[in-house]
Amino acid sequence: MKSFNWKFFILALLGTAGLIGIGIGIAEGSTLIITSAIVLAIVSVTTGFTLKYKLNKK
Repeated sequence: MKSFNWKFFILALLGTAGLIGIGIGIAEGSTLIITSAIVLAIVSVTTGFTLKYKLNKK
């Protein structure tokens, strides 16, 4: 059984928070919240896939 990977867990939480933030930003009508949530979601998902690719490449 593999050990729990905290990096991927934190990145998954950040990605989920970004998606939730997009919904909250739309409900509030705040461009700042929507933009920052989109950036958070994109950065966390991209980082997660990059780490997974590097992990599998080894």
